[in-house]
Amino acid sequence: MRDLSDFGLAEWLRLSPCHDALKQWRNDAWQTMYLAKRAVGQERFVESLRDPAANLGLVVAFEQPWALNWQLERARVNVPGTRMVVFDNSRRPEMRRQIEQVCRENQVPYLALPANPTRHVNRSHGFAMSWIYHNVVLPAEPRSFAFIDHDMIPVAPSRLLVDLDDQPVYGLPNHSEWGWHLWAGYCAFRFDHMKRRRLNFLYDFSNGLDTGGRNWRSLYRELDASSLRMAKHRMREIRDPVSGHPFSIQVIDDCWYHIGSISYNNGFESQFELCQHLKAALAAGRPWAELCPPEG
Repeated sequence: MRDLSDFGLAEWLRLSPCHDALKQWRNDAWQTMYLAKRAVGQERFVESLRDPAANLGLVVAFEQPWALNWQLERARVNVPGTRMVVFDNSRRPEMRRQIEQVCRENQVPYLALPANPTRHVNRSHGFAMSWIYHNVVLPAEPRSFAFIDHDMIPVAPSRLLVDLDDQPVYGLPNHSEWGWHLWAGYCAFRFDHMKRRRLNFLYDFSNGLDTGGRNWRSLYRELDASSLRMAKHRMREIRDPVSGHPFSIQVIDDCWYHIGSISYNNGFESQFELCQHLKAALAAGRPWAELCPPEG
């Protein structure tokens, strides 16, 4: 939550600080109850991940097995040194069954998260990330861990999420007037810098920060964002390799294609056919630089 001194007179007259404090207390209490839930096979799952040299790529899957399958297929080729791990936050049992099958076929560890008690998009994602951190990452003690959205497709080779020897975090920064944090869909952390911190991956809308923003106080405010290597994103023009139709897509670090809006609305439908055609082209060996030529 924002410092009380940062609230303006009009906000005090509307009792905004009180409302924000009550919402934060409610969310923290709700999350605490969720963190106490156990997943089926949790202990054995954690034991299988325990490795001080491991770099874990943590994927929160939700309802879209086709996107996850594409991500995991490309990760085998383009994300060296990272062990991908899938946590299923889906609501529908059939989607959980299909996502588990995708993981089995790709030989990727799978864990069905406890049923999420909220349907609020940001809160559900934050609960899932906090549960994973406290119940899996902390006891597994890897070298590093990265949260990667299930619609982030590694279309070209990259080691940026594991090259953390010279800094404790890496990712795509989100800035507000009162703080900053790393976007929850592409953020990496060196475990030795995190293990004694009380990380909380909920949002902090009072501070203008999205999912993961509650870590502003426990982590980010002591880091100088201007001195860190940060991810870059831009909108790129691309043509469907089959139809030739033009599309504008988001690309991060020139290596990751972010499909976007595939979980909670139909915003991705216009790109679904493009995704299928790009997937086939990449599988056939066409390089990303040919499909999406560098600018300039």
